[in-house]
Amino acid sequence: MKKSDFIEKLAEKINLSKRETGKILDEFSALLTTSLKGGDEVTLDVGKFELKKRAARSGVNPKTGEKITVAPRVVPSFKPSKRFKEAVTQ
Repeated sequence: MKKSDFIEKLAEKINLSKRETGKILDEFSALLTTSLKGGDEVTLDVGKFELKKRAARSGVNPKTGEKITVAPRVVPSFKPSKRFKEAVTQ
């Protein structure tokens, strides 16, 4: 489902215009991003969004076979709630 399709369906359910619904979805996304960047976890009914730290590790350049070190980094993570997992798998 594309973002526009999602907005259309959500707008029908909550009885708002597509424009207003799109604005709400954009603000949700911006707030989620800002919260994660600020070091907060965001827990909703569907699950938990958080940032996880990945340690440095060794790897191999596939072209040359040379060993390299992959730098540590922070990646976004989503852990679905038990209720959400049960709802989508039944």
